[in-house]
Amino acid sequence: MKTFTKRVVGRVENAIGGGQMNTLLAVGDINQDGLLDLVVSGRNGKMIWLENKGNQAPWTEHFLDEASNMECGGILYDLTGNGYPDLINGSDASHDEIYWWENPGPNGGKWIKRVIAKTGNRQFHDTVIGDITGDGNLSLVFTNQIGNKGTTVYRIPLPQDPTQSPWPGLQVVTTGKSEGTNHQPEEGLAIGDIDGDGKNEFVCGTHWYKYTGDGWDGHKFASGYITTKVAIGDIDSDGANEMILSEGDPCVYGRTEGGKVAWFKPRSDITDLWEEHVIDNGLLDAHTLALADFCENGNLDLLVAEIGMADRKTDDYLVHAPSMYIYENDGKGNFKTRHVVDEGTGTHEAVLADVNNRGTLDIVGKPLHGPEKWNIHVWYGNR
Repeated sequence: MKTFTKRVVGRVENAIGGGQMNTLLAVGDINQDGLLDLVVSGRNGKMIWLENKGNQAPWTEHFLDEASNMECGGILYDLTGNGYPDLINGSDASHDEIYWWENPGPNGGKWIKRVIAKTGNRQFHDTVIGDITGDGNLSLVFTNQIGNKGTTVYRIPLPQDPTQSPWPGLQVVTTGKSEGTNHQPEEGLAIGDIDGDGKNEFVCGTHWYKYTGDGWDGHKFASGYITTKVAIGDIDSDGANEMILSEGDPCVYGRTEGGKVAWFKPRSDITDLWEEHVIDNGLLDAHTLALADFCENGNLDLLVAEIGMADRKTDDYLVHAPSMYIYENDGKGNFKTRHVVDEGTGTHEAVLADVNNRGTLDIVGKPLHGPEKWNIHVWYGNR
């Protein structure tokens, strides 16, 4: 099993007002020097990018923009086609706009912020880009969680000219999606071939969606899972994809016993509820979920990290300090061995990436709470 060495690569303090935190973390090669950099933003305060100098040298902080009411779930993607990734991120529960920031490119300078869409609904929790219509054209898929009695999922084609504002062609895929007895808005997005037809579908929360040519068919595959992170992959080595869910914020929304992580296998009728295989339970807000072959044996293992349950006044951890785990897959979907990567550091929205081009995966993350609240971490994979 791969081991990791933890390093603090930056400290981004955004303590403006009460209850503030760093919401956004995205990974990409901002300056095209061959090394992956990081974008970090507070809910309010500052949005910066951290320049990776390589060889685990100190990272350099660069100002990107003033942060105002920023949510998590943003991504870096080259929208202009100049080779430099731009930033996409949406507003939190107080606003109804999703934005993109144009990377100034090799000469540096100001990042230009533009509106992608103004939806009339609030809180953009997730974004993903891919071909979900089967025609080779890319779309941005994103969610609104407040309004219309649950989550609304939108799809918008990537325009030839992204500088137009707003982008044309905004489409509602589904609306009013919630889960659990408290009707928690659904969250979590992933794109992949779910029904084995060679074309992409996408997952949001406990539903998956297929483009029919003139609209969207939605199918519920799981029940009772709230505030989910989503992944798609072949868990049991049968040549077909399964779905994986972790509950990212159950403690925040009243389930103080914690949440589950599980994988789901389709039944003979793929549109029915899928067969549930619980991997673990009692996790304190597992808002990190990623698949990779950590054991280097051809099987997809599972990375899960807890945010941790925090006192709203002091930001101290309650119950116990959070942990980061790798669940080892035997290739048949059995995850009986749990390896501890880290204990004591809460992690939100961690990303797997080969940060220093060494041919091994690293883990990039940040806390929301606790004594390391403003630190940005890389767990460097050891070979």
